[in-house]
Amino acid sequence: MKITFSTLSQPKSGAIATGVMADRKLLPAGADLDKQTGGALSRAMAASRFTGKKGELLEVLAPPGLPNSRIVLCGLGEPAKLMAMDLENMGGSLLAHLNGVGESEVALMLTKLRGKAVNAAERAARYAYGALLRSYRFDKYRTKEKPEQKPSLSKFDVMVDDPRAARKAFGELQKIAEGVFFTRDLVSEPANAIYPKSLVAEARKLTKLGVQVKALGEAQMKRMGMGALLGVGQGSAHESQLLVMEWHGAPKTKDQPVAFVGKGVTFDTGGISIKPAGGMHDMKWDMGGAGVVVGLMRA
Repeated sequence: MKITFSTLSQPKSGAIATGVMADRKLLPAGADLDKQTGGALSRAMAASRFTGKKGELLEVLAPPGLPNSRIVLCGLGEPAKLMAMDLENMGGSLLAHLNGVGESEVALMLTKLRGKAVNAAERAARYAYGALLRSYRFDKYRTKEKPEQKPSLSKFDVMVDDPRAARKAFGELQKIAEGVFFTRDLVSEPANAIYPKSLVAEARKLTKLGVQVKALGEAQMKRMGMGALLGVGQGSAHESQLLVMEWHGAPKTKDQPVAFVGKGVTFDTGGISIKPAGGMHDMKWDMGGAGVVVGLMRA
């Protein structure tokens, strides 16, 4: 899915999304759409339980007088209480809804909000960030997925007064999303794909970003007295590794470093005789802590 930012204009195809405040108060973009459709939005709200409460969605299909497939009203609640996380959740919910109905593109029209709220550029970025995070799929091993089960949305355009500022704000969030996706990929892979040495190999890809990566083998760990760690891995055909990543990016050399430690047991077979067979595949997630640290280092 492609995420773009553009200036406010009338979309000529696909879906339109716009925000609605509490008590069904349409924002300028929504009020204009309501006028163009002969009051279709107002009538739809009046005929439903939609009130503009934070997180609500209301869809108006085939809006009269417009070439668009649908208009989706997004409840924002009270402007003063609107947080960045709320916008991210709305972006994700909007994406999921449109994929569910088979939509191919959407233009999210943002206008200024009165009161204490996130500024327009940041709002646009947060909507897009939420949509991006929700778009993640780990489907590399899916071979029998039906077409109607696959995502349909190919374009998510956020329309805002200053698309350049929105694009800049989104750039920082996009880097975080890349780290999140890297972590999700690592923890989703089965244990025959991610084991100690292959996890180290994935981490070594971060060297191109300036991360220093080193790994201790079993011989080094024995010399350092890491018996507990070695004991956990001694039943595996794969050699244990201790992965260490460093990024020296602090602005001042005297700043204290921040350390993150994540558990990296790539497949937990402990107590295999008492674990239910149906849950054994979940044991690949025992390296989720290490996966988070690797993704964090990428971000």
